Amino acid sequence: MNSAHIEPQVSVVVPAWGDYAGKALAEALESLHAQDLPARVIVVDNASAPPLGPMEGAEVLRSDSRLSLGAARNLGLEAVRSPYVVLWDADDLMLPGTLRFLRDRIASQPDAVLVATSILEGDPPVPHRWPRRWIYPLARRRSLFAFADCVWSVFPTTGAAIMRTAVAQECGYGDASGGEDWVLGVSLAFRGGIVLDPRPGRVYRRHPDSVWATQRALPMQVRHGRAVRERLERDPGVPDWVKRVLPAIAALQLVAIFVLHPLAVAGRAIRTSGRSGM
Repeated sequence: MNSAHIEPQVSVVVPAWGDYAGKALAEALESLHAQDLPARVIVVDNASAPPLGPMEGAEVLRSDSRLSLGAARNLGLEAVRSPYVVLWDADDLMLPGTLRFLRDRIASQPDAVLVATSILEGDPPVPHRWPRRWIYPLARRRSLFAFADCVWSVFPTTGAAIMRTAVAQECGYGDASGGEDWVLGVSLAFRGGIVLDPRPGRVYRRHPDSVWATQRALPMQVRHGRAVRERLERDPGVPDWVKRVLPAIAALQLVAIFVLHPLAVAGRAIRTSGRSGM
């Protein structure tokens, strides 16, 4: 059989629209095409105006109406036929060798539903603070790790994170443009192993009008927590004991949002100020 007709083992889905469909997208796609593992790249044109044209090395799947980010990701997920999938952001860069590393790592661990590398940001790139380093060993204690993710998002489902396609399609992202990745994460964490590797695989680039920047306000974080609880309540893959303690999860989410997170932000500001004053 001609190898050119063999479906790649990995698909990469990249939603894009507006400013995300310009130079940053071209650079993101270039970093994907430079990987040493062939992949099917699917760009989801989320009702861009004008529509995205043909792209070399990528398929363009268009939505005629603007979808939430989660729904756009799900639209791309529906088109995936490969056993593994990566959901990529249109303004980030994939570091060389990342795709093969992720594929090899998840293929070698049959009980894993997701494998993620660490993240770099800035110029020159430095380690991103998330996922927190104390989370890495916790990932080996599956139930405790999954419960921690119910309270606060502790691992990525986008970027340099590879998932088993069938599981990701079964669960799906939340239909929202904030917290949608956390909603998928809690479903994944109760279905199999989550492997976090310290090897950097993604360069995160801040977009001035990024979805992330618009979702940081405390009321938005409360909304994200509510969406997670709604997913936990109706997801058949979530154990009954988790559904019974949803009120406790809600209380812990509020503590994380209104107490722990502001303290962590203040602590980082103090440390940063101290370093700049040295």
